[in-house]
Amino acid sequence: MVKLSNQERLRPWMGVVLFAIGLTFLATLGSIMQVYLGMAGLVLTELGFLAIAILFCVIRKVSIKEVFPIKKVTGRDILGVLFMTVGAFLLNLLALGISMLFAPNVDETISDLSNFLYGNKMVYALILLFVAILPAVCEEAFMRGAVLSCFRSLKKDWVICLIIGVMFGILHLSPLRFLNTACLGAILAYVMAKKNNFILPMMIHFINNFISSAVGFLGMNASGNSSEMTEMVSATMEGTGKLSMLGTYMLAGFAAPLFLVLGAMFLDREHHRPRRFLVAGIISAALFFGGMVISVSSNIGGFMGNNLLNWNYSYTITEESLSADNLAEAGIEIDEERTCMVVVSANVIGGELSFTMEDEEGNAIISKSAKNMLLVSEAVHLKPGHYSLYFEGGEDLVGKQFAYEVIVK
Repeated sequence: MVKLSNQERLRPWMGVVLFAIGLTFLATLGSIMQVYLGMAGLVLTELGFLAIAILFCVIRKVSIKEVFPIKKVTGRDILGVLFMTVGAFLLNLLALGISMLFAPNVDETISDLSNFLYGNKMVYALILLFVAILPAVCEEAFMRGAVLSCFRSLKKDWVICLIIGVMFGILHLSPLRFLNTACLGAILAYVMAKKNNFILPMMIHFINNFISSAVGFLGMNASGNSSEMTEMVSATMEGTGKLSMLGTYMLAGFAAPLFLVLGAMFLDREHHRPRRFLVAGIISAALFFGGMVISVSSNIGGFMGNNLLNWNYSYTITEESLSADNLAEAGIEIDEERTCMVVVSANVIGGELSFTMEDEEGNAIISKSAKNMLLVSEAVHLKPGHYSLYFEGGEDLVGKQFAYEVIVK
């Protein structure tokens, strides 16, 4: 990695101390500000990271231009950034699937974070500023700027990436988010190590947070509030099982190694080796088939277990499918009075969808509608008899992809 002109002023131990200072700031003053000031506290926390990074450069008398180098971005850089961003996002899915197996209170963690970021009815433009733009500038200035520069004297770039990745994971103060943020931090450090251009990791960080915030914002609006989201996540994990969810995440993110190698090829063509694609392909294939095995075996276990219904499908909606009574319909028989958990996850981007569960007399037990994404998690008391479950939609759904999963347990 490119060293500073006066690299002797910065030592690896200084990076550890600087990181400890930033972590202490976040765990004390930053946390207090976020608890009492909400999103304003988050803004002040991010600006605090930026101030610490700049102040460190001033105290150590190193060039701010070298610590935060800004260069011209080429077409190859943009392609590399895009491939790296996709790879990082898919890798984050894999990491999240693994973390959900071991992290405690997963449903509460997701609910609390969603409520803090999206539960204040704030317009999305401001959320984008606070959640995507500010972290891309301030956290990068602290981690990939000031802290990383202390490790530029190390000979092995992969060691630098590993250290910065672990630190970035720790910085998020969450067992559930440690692994995926550590992976992202290592990727951002790699880009900085190879290109020495502060703009590139900022771009990846921004796009990653933009996608995450958009998904979170839509999900919060669809579920209505944090309590409903907590119930949905908890019931989904209970209904499908953590192992089944891991299989799903593996299938969703299996192509991560290929995209990361593609990104590395564009960003560091000089050191690229074609055999990396072979290795990436083998890893991706292992993830894909491993995810298939886990998902299929888990679903078989669900069918053989206590699930009354495990119903999922995906197809493109046509005018013919709209002319039918319902977009999709299923039924269950209840032999004895009992309380069941009904978990529904359905999406059709760009249209409105409704889900109904009714008894044999036509009385609605559950009836919910939502745009883009429909999430249901309800405990219902059912008497013996037949129950129908079905989806409905309007003409605006023609040509759109409709995917759903319904579990009654």
